[in-house]
This record gives sequence, C-alpha cells and structure tokens, in this order.
Amino acid sequence: MGQFAVQTQDAQQQTPRTLHLVRGGRSNAPQCAVAARLPTDIIALGFILAVLQILDGVLTGIGMAQYGTSMEGNILLRSLMTIIGYVPALLVVKSASIALIVVLCHQTTKIAWLKPALYGVMALYVIGAVVPWTYILVTDLLA
Repeated sequence: MGQFAVQTQDAQQQTPRTLHLVRGGRSNAPQCAVAARLPTDIIALGFILAVLQILDGVLTGIGMAQYGTSMEGNILLRSLMTIIGYVPALLVVKSASIALIVVLCHQTTKIAWLKPALYGVMALYVIGAVVPWTYILVTDLLA
C-alpha cells in the first residue's frame, strides 16, 4: 500500500537512524528494518585502513619473495607463512583484517573511544609496516 520512513536520533551518539516500515505488497526487504548511516569520516577511515592493509600485504609479499619469511616481524604471521606459504597466509590475514575493519567501523557509532583508536591503528600501520617495508625495498632496489 504505502511506504513510511521515520527519522530517529540515537541518544548517546546522536547518530541519525532511519526506520523504514513497509506495508502490504511484495517487497524483498524485511517488514521492518533499521538502517544505520555511517558518517563519511568513518567510511573514509575504513577505506584508508583497508588500503593500508592491502599495501602492507603487497609490500610484505614482495619482501617475502626477496628475503624469505625470516624477515617477517610478526611471529604469528611468520609461523602461518611457514605452514601454508606466504601468499595464502597474507591473503587469509589481510582478508580477516579488512573484515574486522568493517565491523569496527560500524561499531564506532556505539563505542566512543573506537574512532580515535582506529586513527591510532592507522598511524601505527604507516609507521610500523608501510614505511619500514618501503624503506627496505627501495634501499635494496637502489643498491
């Protein structure tokens, strides 16, 4: 028959939420669904974190091909690499990391300290993973 939309406000985070009520007819959507909208800065943060994961995976893969798994600083990842190989290990770990990023970005609307923590993770990844691998690979290339 008709479609109704109601805007509500989350009291704690002041995040707008939309409640869609669909009456009658045949719809693929559930009869009552709540859709949370992520702020654009959180979407951008998640995108940057995902790109950093991919960049770290590519740089680590290049490093593993040139120097072997002994160059990997993360002992858990190094152990997984020796068991299943460095490419499958990187695919598994980076895919899981990106999935976790998606979940954490959605949780930022509920957990206030999570957004600054994700910014910290982003900084740590740049300083602790991307810059060192870039330095090692470029230095080797120029030598």
